[in-house]
Amino acid sequence: MTSPFDLPACPLDGINLIEASAGTGKTFNICGMYLRLLLERKLEVKQILVVTFTITATAELRERIRSRIAEALNHANGNAPADPRDLFVPELIARLLEQHGYTQRQLADRLDLALQTFDEASIFTIHGFCQRALADTAFTAGLPFEFELMTDDNEIIVEAVNDFWRRRIAGEDFSPALASYMMEKRDTPQSFAKLVARHQAKPLARCIWPAALDQSGSEAVDIAALEAAYEAARIAWNTEKDAVREYLTNERAALHGNVYNEKSLPKAVAAWDRYFVGANPIAELDDKAILFCASQLASKTKKGHRTPTHGFCDRVDALLGLQAAARDALSLARLRLLRTLIDEVGADLPRRKRERRVIAFNDMLSNLHAALHNKDYPWLAASLRHRFPAALIDEFQDTDPLQFAIFDAIYGSGEGSLFLVGDPKQAIYSFRNADLYTYLDARQRASAQFTLSENHRSTPGLISAVNGLFEANARAFMLPDLGYQAFNPAQKEHKPFNDKSLSASLPHPDLHVWMLPTPLIHRSVVRARAVQATAAEIARLLNESKAGRIDIGGEPLRPKDIAILVRSHAQGSDLKRELAKLSIGSVELLQESVFASVDAEEVERVLMAINEPSRVTLLRGALATEMIGCDAAAIIALSADESQLLARIERFAAYRDTWMRQGLGVMFRQLVTEEGASARLLCRPDGERRLTNLLHLGEELHKA
Repeated sequence: MTSPFDLPACPLDGINLIEASAGTGKTFNICGMYLRLLLERKLEVKQILVVTFTITATAELRERIRSRIAEALNHANGNAPADPRDLFVPELIARLLEQHGYTQRQLADRLDLALQTFDEASIFTIHGFCQRALADTAFTAGLPFEFELMTDDNEIIVEAVNDFWRRRIAGEDFSPALASYMMEKRDTPQSFAKLVARHQAKPLARCIWPAALDQSGSEAVDIAALEAAYEAARIAWNTEKDAVREYLTNERAALHGNVYNEKSLPKAVAAWDRYFVGANPIAELDDKAILFCASQLASKTKKGHRTPTHGFCDRVDALLGLQAAARDALSLARLRLLRTLIDEVGADLPRRKRERRVIAFNDMLSNLHAALHNKDYPWLAASLRHRFPAALIDEFQDTDPLQFAIFDAIYGSGEGSLFLVGDPKQAIYSFRNADLYTYLDARQRASAQFTLSENHRSTPGLISAVNGLFEANARAFMLPDLGYQAFNPAQKEHKPFNDKSLSASLPHPDLHVWMLPTPLIHRSVVRARAVQATAAEIARLLNESKAGRIDIGGEPLRPKDIAILVRSHAQGSDLKRELAKLSIGSVELLQESVFASVDAEEVERVLMAINEPSRVTLLRGALATEMIGCDAAAIIALSADESQLLARIERFAAYRDTWMRQGLGVMFRQLVTEEGASARLLCRPDGERRLTNLLHLGEELHKA
């Protein structure tokens, strides 16, 4: 049973699950629980474990908790709270003075000590917590007492996979048929390494293999029979292809026209041509090839008509039957190989890392989990629980089975205090490695369940509209254990959005839903129209704002007040271009590294030319970049004019001299200025992003 969360009265014992959606004051309540544990339980800051999932979130949470302690100390010293609407701290301090035997001086001293020792606060990412726990229990975990943290263990994984490939696949006795099948599946040491890395990231995931994998005889591949049938069919095709095509063309009246038609039959001929030219009996055929099979002809014959027959069609029926059996056997053989890969390399990686005294991020979780579940060390969980009597887990919806198993091993007995704070609706995002079933399992095991039902971020009208939208379908999230929790607006003033451009008789809705036209149109057209409609609406809003007919709390609506959420980077780029056509600037937030951009490639080409200015080929490549800005005609003219070419070489040599004497940062600024890169890039529709990338690359290179 879920009940509203009451920060002052919430129990501090057991496993408490707090469901907190965006805007419901999650961080505020985490800071409040931290204060209660600090003062009511009289714990030290280093005894209260706070875990979140990113370095940025950890830094923000650390600062928010510290500020909360400072506010409480300020009030304990008799000063008024900074926010008179925030009654939690005054009420908490009054209750502590009345019920917990504190004096005003003791309370202030305790809060002051917490601030003085806050550098010792145990606020970590999940990996940071595991690293700290392993460092203190290295002997128990079977690790070196000193090890180097690797941010990326891909090099070791690739090395182990390459050894497996040489040992298991590269030998002369490896099946040629299986090798051909693996080539078709594009299996390489690199693809195998990616598979191992994905498995290593989820060590508790259960691999479900086909039952036939362990059945004797399932690996049998009658290659000799397949090759004989292939050769016979190939000879027949080379001599009878035109006759077969003409025969089936003439017999189309007896066959279903939507399958056998003037477009499909030539495709079938081309498919068999490719198959027989390839000289690979197990190669997968195109779908249209089955049009020449006797069984397909029989199934697609119209009622009341005679099925067309031909000797070649009977041959390929037998051929494809043998091929299907061979491909099934080869598929099982490949899966056995992959299972062996995961088992052998998975067991080999820890040995390699121990020998090199290194550990990766995922290893921290796996090693701590293994130590906590090792029967030889039953005291380890109790030791960590004694060290951290209370734990607050933020963004719990992003927890995977391994991470939850670690906290469950420490606090699952119900001893101590464990608060799991998260939004179950976000646990559906598997692309963020969230695991919905882990969340639901934790919910079942919690001793108490609470929800934060007041939204402090959105306007009352929007909250009501979203409630109405999701409550229209009780199974909006499909799973019976995952329903929609309606929210109430917090008592908070919001600047009203006023749109006087609309008719006074029309109500201004807080939530618009734009419907696609009917009948349904092609997906690409839908996407283009959606982009155009969105850009047009933004242009309307901004134009009406300039005319004084739209404002937010009396202030004109500005471009920076508008946020656009898209499903993909491609959609974001499309929208940015459409806005640029309307002379509306926008900033696109991307998650991909700046080093993956075209600007990074250009900077690399320019730096290579500066490093070796006398190499004319490198110089031409640098001049062709948008950073330098020479077009094809200018580069051709430069090659024909030796004096201009020498001047360019001297210019790049001067950049190199500045680089060597004053550093890359100084040279890079000089380069951007003297070559006019800023003005040139800003003329482009995506100029702001390109210039930002360029300056960011300069900063990163200077740091390096």
